[in-house]
Amino acid sequence: MMVYIGCYTDAEHTNGIFAAEVDAQSGVLKTVSAYPVKNAIYLAWSPDRRHLYSCERSGLVAFAAGADGRLVETDRLDLGMRGICHLSAAADGSRVFFAEYVAGKAGSVSVKDGRFGRPTVHVHSGGGPNLPRQGSAHCHQALPSPDGRGYVVVDLGLDELVEYRLAPDGSDPVDAPPRRFRTTLPGAGPRHLAFHPGGRLAFLVSELYSKIETLAYDPARGFTATLDRKDLLEGGGNGRGSDQDLAAAVRLAPEGGKVVASNRGEQSLVAFGFDESTGALAFKARSVLPGSWPRDFIFLSDTLALAAMERSGEVHSLRYDPATGSFRVLSTLGGLHRPVALLK
Repeated sequence: MMVYIGCYTDAEHTNGIFAAEVDAQSGVLKTVSAYPVKNAIYLAWSPDRRHLYSCERSGLVAFAAGADGRLVETDRLDLGMRGICHLSAAADGSRVFFAEYVAGKAGSVSVKDGRFGRPTVHVHSGGGPNLPRQGSAHCHQALPSPDGRGYVVVDLGLDELVEYRLAPDGSDPVDAPPRRFRTTLPGAGPRHLAFHPGGRLAFLVSELYSKIETLAYDPARGFTATLDRKDLLEGGGNGRGSDQDLAAAVRLAPEGGKVVASNRGEQSLVAFGFDESTGALAFKARSVLPGSWPRDFIFLSDTLALAAMERSGEVHSLRYDPATGSFRVLSTLGGLHRPVALLK
């Protein structure tokens, strides 16, 4: 099984993407190739898995993926930005969506055969009450809408989910007003969102208060309500964004019925069950991991997962128990520089 690891880079560590083989039984990881992309802090596949897209400090990079998992660069797009932090691909493969944290920008770019077209950029303005982190807009994620007709931008600085709708021809109109949903906990700093496969529920993790929320979603109207909210930390978040209070990623477990979030500082993965009809959340398990700062994590199968530990420079392979929602470490790949993104 081949996986890809995205890392921050510096003058000494110039390779931002590593390809690694994972033994499905033992969980042992072995790197097999590396690629020089600056700050490859998020990775995404095209729907047909023929192309891999990466953030690159000021823009985007596209690769063609061979049958052996090797990557061949096909294009780069410099967007002139300082902090591209997330990207994803449209369900039909025609566009890549991106979010930029530093200046609060987000947008999309057409793509065909691994070549980028002309980008559309939306600029957010304003701020929130939780200073200094919410002193301005900070786009943290850009995710396709469930109906394939738009994309949602999660803005940590504004406490908002901003949904841009695409035109019938698939273009991204700059002058069309977006659909906006303000989260109901001011200062929480929403970071990442995951849609339920049914498209009517979404799970939102807020970084600054370390919360997880269930949101109702209507394709005709967008986000409509907060259905439930739970603390990710046992004592609740303090809202200051300290090292003990920084939620990161959210994923749905493959067996269905559970959602999992990572929390840096506590070094944990926290699992909740949920009711599909009401959105109610129920705590299931808290798994504290060795190392420091679990940022991204992914499921490779019903019982195998990976977690990227940014500060300790490790990727753990984990045995996941679908019955309890708990994780335990199987193997660790060390010696990485700030690994933060995982892609299978």
